[in-house]
Amino acid sequence: MGHDYRSHLWDEVADIGRLLAELDRPEWDAPSLCDGWRVRDVVGHMEYGHTRVMPGFLVDLARYRFDVPRGSSELSIRWGTDHSPEELLAIWERELVAGHARRGVSRFVKWPDGLVDHLIHHQDVRRALGRPREIPAARLVAALDALGTIHSPIFDTRDKVRPFCLVATDLDWTSGRGPRVEGPAEALILAAGGRPAAYGELSGEGVAAFTGQVPAAG
Repeated sequence: MGHDYRSHLWDEVADIGRLLAELDRPEWDAPSLCDGWRVRDVVGHMEYGHTRVMPGFLVDLARYRFDVPRGSSELSIRWGTDHSPEELLAIWERELVAGHARRGVSRFVKWPDGLVDHLIHHQDVRRALGRPREIPAARLVAALDALGTIHSPIFDTRDKVRPFCLVATDLDWTSGRGPRVEGPAEALILAAGGRPAAYGELSGEGVAAFTGQVPAAG
């Protein structure tokens, strides 16, 4: 794909850090786009994945009988709850922005997957708080190009986008064959990540199937 996903990821991490530094205390406790997660829980989710070393993570996960989705959700909330906003910001700036920490589960996440995951979580916070931003075009294209490759039990965009032709209306980008789904690049990425908040920004004959309102053909 010709993208420097490592650099894009750390640039996204730095941008998230700048946002966190601007938040007031009520915003940390506000709901995010992630169902049941506050802003601080979204941050906790990412920090936990970057910093909780694997032996500790496996011990934590064992308490949930290795139910990864449930364990990930509850451990993220616990991290967000157990750390104050000041502590969460300090961890982000020290470990992720300055230290580029990848000691935990993030070590096993491919760079393209990590970029898309962090970009979506960034927008989970920004959209919920009414804090829009202009995402660099090169980063958006890199994330769009990655959608068709991401496939894991807990994060899968490949199977969702494969039946469709996606068209970014604000960039010179089109990918895939099938019913068309058109919209701004950010909305396509969020919708591929299962965020209903972006569905209304999409158009085309494939939208109903893409958003799960009707089954996708094939």
